[in-house]
Amino acid sequence: MSKAHRGRPLKEENPGAGRGSCPLCKRSGLKLLYAYEADDKKLAICKQCNAAVKTGKFKETIAAL
Repeated sequence: MSKAHRGRPLKEENPGAGRGSCPLCKRSGLKLLYAYEADDKKLAICKQCNAAVKTGKFKETIAAL
């Protein structure tokens, strides 16, 4: 993981060190580090969902948001 997604810069930029609930997989307590735009909405998603979106998964979930 690059240094932009850990340590001091993360804590300065995001409240709660970037942790929260992922809107795609609904898991809580994850670092929401990756920005994703869906229908002019900006979402913060977790690392696992970012990889899944890049491979083409979560199409139905994204359409429902």
